[in-house]
Amino acid sequence: MSRSLNPYIAGNPVGNSNAFTGRADIVREVLHIFSRPEENAIVLYGQRRIGKTSVLQFLKKTLAQETATGHYFPVYFDLQDKATFSLGDVLKDLANTIANELGFPAPPC
Repeated sequence: MSRSLNPYIAGNPVGNSNAFTGRADIVREVLHIFSRPEENAIVLYGQRRIGKTSVLQFLKKTLAQETATGHYFPVYFDLQDKATFSLGDVLKDLANTIANELGFPAPPC
């Protein structure tokens, strides 16, 4: 009797690789929400180490392909290392990340 390997392993995020598997329902729901203009927010939450970052990375890649018409520009912003930042520093880092992802110059400080 052979045992199949569990694709859900603890480690680095896999949203940008072929190792990402099994979250089609989440991707479908996000695309559905974006198809309805009255919806304007999505929150992805859950326990540690369950794959939230992998889902977000995959969504960024998928949304960039799915929304080639230019309606959405997904930007991944990780708050993991910013617990000690002031709100102003977090917002400045977020603004710089968005500008960089969209190919704009950094906003003035």
